[in-house]
Amino acid sequence: MADPIDKAKEVLHDIEHPVETAKALEHEAAEGQSARTPIIAITGITLFLLVIFVILLAISLTLYFVYGGK
Repeated sequence: MADPIDKAKEVLHDIEHPVETAKALEHEAAEGQSARTPIIAITGITLFLLVIFVILLAISLTLYFVYGGK
């Protein structure tokens, strides 16, 4: 079992350096050997679709309220 202090330091490092973490996760998913690969791929697709949904929602609500909102 990993030391909780070392695990906390690792999480803190990941939060401080998100670009490095994203590159490491991308490499891990590209290899496909890890048990976390499906979760990484599903999370990436979900985040991408969430961004598209938020943009479309913002556009549609803007148009709704600009053109009367009735």
